Amino acid sequence: MREKELPEEKRRFERLDVDLPVIYKIGRYTLTGTTVNVSNEGLFVESSISAKTASRVFKILCKNPKYRLEMEYSYQDRAYVRDAEVKHFHMDSSGSGPYRLKIGFWIPPME
Repeated sequence: MREKELPEEKRRFERLDVDLPVIYKIGRYTLTGTTVNVSNEGLFVESSISAKTASRVFKILCKNPKYRLEMEYSYQDRAYVRDAEVKHFHMDSSGSGPYRLKIGFWIPPME
């Protein structure tokens, strides 16, 4: 059996592993998370959320998969508020603890 070839990635910018605290809001839910990696056009963020919040956030993102929002983060003692759009998300749980929400956000390139 031949191994399936993966399509070439279409990223224009390199991803860097960076650990930054992030605050963002989906619906009426203010969420906190940590970046897993960043590039000039996006952030990949992981958050831990309760089952109740996970259910409601999941419904919001399923209804509007390209959800637009503002996100806040700081880097080198400078605060940033950026427009962002959800590009993809994944949610899972170990069964007894909080849900883990992973979201890829597109942000306009910084000049």
